[in-house]
Amino acid sequence: MTQPEPGPGADLYRARLQGADLRGFDLRGANLALANLKEAVLVDALLADAFLFGAKLSGADLTGAQLGGADLSEADLFGANLRGANAAGTDMRRANLALANLRGARLNGAILRDANLNGADLTDAQLENADLTGAIFGESEPPA
Repeated sequence: MTQPEPGPGADLYRARLQGADLRGFDLRGANLALANLKEAVLVDALLADAFLFGAKLSGADLTGAQLGGADLSEADLFGANLRGANAAGTDMRRANLALANLRGARLNGAILRDANLNGADLTDAQLENADLTGAIFGESEPPA
């Protein structure tokens, strides 16, 4: 039995792609739900409209990736690099983006409801019309 090939519309449900070099891959509309992409290199990858529900992307490099319309709800992006990524209109409900690099990322219209953005770098990120209801931006200081 052959392994499925990564490509547009591929079914990579629960795939184990930890540390994989998928730089520039076209994964538009792919099913990557619950996939393990920890520390994967997805620089300039095309992930528009991909289904990444609950995917493990901690430490992944998504610099310049095209994520528009993707579903990253409940995904673990702890410490991921999304510098300059286009994530406009992306669903990131309850995603863990703690310590993620979102410098210059386009998050216009993104759904970040209840997302963990604790320690995330949002320098120059575009957040017009983004839904940040319930998002966590930092731990409050304990009372003195």
